[in-house]
Amino acid sequence: MSEGLIKMYVTFITMGLMFFAVVGSYVAREKLKGIMQKIVLFFAFICMIFAGFLILLIVFNVPAV
Repeated sequence: MSEGLIKMYVTFITMGLMFFAVVGSYVAREKLKGIMQKIVLFFAFICMIFAGFLILLIVFNVPAV
């Protein structure tokens, strides 16, 4: 696999993590209560942090030719 193709797949994974973080946050705040709300919010927060880290790696890496 070429470097550009790997970057594309990592970007798709990152978009999926961001989507899950947004949907998870919405569901946790609107529909859940108690400890389950905190668990889902924590997992969504971790997904958003990991997605941000992956995007930083992709953006600040050497461009694929």
